[in-house]
Amino acid sequence: MTSTPNRGRGGSRLEIQFSASPARLADVRRAVRSGLEGRVSDEDLDDLVLALNEAATNAVLHGSGRGHAVEVAVRISGGWAEITILDRGHVQRPSRAWDDEDRADGDAAPASGRGLWLMGRLVDEVRLERIHPHGTRVTLRRRVGVPAERKPGNQSATGPTKV
Repeated sequence: MTSTPNRGRGGSRLEIQFSASPARLADVRRAVRSGLEGRVSDEDLDDLVLALNEAATNAVLHGSGRGHAVEVAVRISGGWAEITILDRGHVQRPSRAWDDEDRADGDAAPASGRGLWLMGRLVDEVRLERIHPHGTRVTLRRRVGVPAERKPGNQSATGPTKV
């Protein structure tokens, strides 16, 4: 697995490339969590890592294969987190059952496609794109909050605040 962090003007970016193996997914989750920790709120971080895991798992199980890598890019800018996952597999048409807004809980979701259903509840936008000639790019976007210890005016992130 290769990881390239980049903190430039107006935001930060992390790029990861890993072999399409379920054994690599834990490393990807750890790298993204480490790269985002302290940059977004804990709640946002948990939801983003879970949504990433679902998309990366789909890329490994249904996308990349035969030695092709999966690419992940994470960008934080302007109050938004954007994660893209690119696989090199054959494009499969997802079931539309996951996108039914009337479904309030996972039990009502279809037996397959729950990953897409879950991603849709964890982030503000899920975009699936076919990439020519082969492959799929999943883009996850979520408006993110600033962690409490980074908010302006917060004097101490380690001790109690006196009022």
